[in-house]
Amino acid sequence: MNCKWKSKNNKFCNRNMKSGYTCIFHKNNKTKRENILFKHYIKKEKITYFLGFCFEEDFNIKEILNYKYNYLIFEECIFYKKADFSNFIFKGKIKFLNCKFLDEVWFFDSNIDANFIMEGNYFEEKIINNKIFRNTNINCQSFKLTGNTNLPRLDGIAFSKETKFILRDCHYTKNYNYIGKVNYTIAEIQAEKIHDDKNIGYYTYYERKYNTINRNDFGNYGEYLISKVLNYIARELMGYGEHLSKFFIYIISIISIFAFLYMLIGVTTASGEIIKFDFKNTNSIFGFLKMYIEFWYFSVITFSTVGFGDMTINGIIGKILVCLEVFIGITIQSTWAALIIKRMFR
Repeated sequence: MNCKWKSKNNKFCNRNMKSGYTCIFHKNNKTKRENILFKHYIKKEKITYFLGFCFEEDFNIKEILNYKYNYLIFEECIFYKKADFSNFIFKGKIKFLNCKFLDEVWFFDSNIDANFIMEGNYFEEKIINNKIFRNTNINCQSFKLTGNTNLPRLDGIAFSKETKFILRDCHYTKNYNYIGKVNYTIAEIQAEKIHDDKNIGYYTYYERKYNTINRNDFGNYGEYLISKVLNYIARELMGYGEHLSKFFIYIISIISIFAFLYMLIGVTTASGEIIKFDFKNTNSIFGFLKMYIEFWYFSVITFSTVGFGDMTINGIIGKILVCLEVFIGITIQSTWAALIIKRMFR
C-alpha cells in the first residue's frame, strides 16, 4: 500500500507504507528520531521534488542540499518553523508552489542564477515587514512572484539588467498598504529598466493604489480632502492613467447621462422646432429611442465642444448643464490626449 497522503490537486505519494499510514515526509508530529531520519532520507534519496513535505524543525537549505540538482520544487509544503535559504547559490530552476511559511523565511545573501517561481504561497502576517531577499542577487532571466498572500517586503533585492521580474496578484490589506507600495515600486523600476511595457502599467496602477494619502502630510484638512477626492477620481475613472478602456466607458456614460437630462429640459432646432420628452405623448420604445439619439447627438457635440449650432438648449438650467458638460469635456479630452501620448512614448 502507498502512503495515505494526498494533495489538494489529487497528487499522491507513491512510497510504500502500511495501510492507512503516512510516510515520514508527510507525517505530522514527528518524534526527534523521525526528524533526524527525515533529513537523512532527503540526502540519501537526493530529493529535488518536495511534494507536501512537513518541515517541523528549522530548515536550513545548506545543511540538507549538499548534492547536485537540476531543479528544486517545493509544492504544498508546510514550514512550521524557520526556513533559511540564505547564503546559497541556486543554480537549478526553483519553484515554491502553494506552500505555507508559518514562521520566518530568509533568502539573505543568496545568488539566484536560475529561473525562480513563487506562486500561491502563504506567509505568516507577523513577518510581512521583513526584507526576506536582503542582499540577494537575482541573475536569472525570469523571477516570478504571483498570487502570494502576505508577501513580505522586497527591498534589498538586486536584479541583473536582463531579469524579467513578474509581480502579480499579491494584494495587501489597508494596514499594509506601504508594503504593497514598496513591492510594486520595485517591480515598476525593474520593468522600466528592461522596457517591459506590457507590465509597467499594471505596476504603476498598484503602486499608486497602495500609496496611502495621510492627513499628517497636509497643512490643512481642505488640502487633504481635495487630494483624497482627486486620488479617488484618478483611480476609479482611469486607473491612474493605465486603464484606457475604463476611461472610455466613463466618457460614454457622461455623454449618455447629459443626453437624458437635455431630453427632460428640451432643445430648439435651427428651424425653431422645440424637441422635448413628453411622458404622455411617447407611446413606443422606438419613439423614445429615436428622440434619445437626437439628444445623445447634441450631448456629443457639446462634450466635444464642436457646437454645430443646429440645436440650442432651452432655459437657464439647460445652459448651466451645457457649461458643465463643456468643462468636463475639455478636461477629459486633454487628459485622454495625455494618456495616449504617454502610451505611445512608452
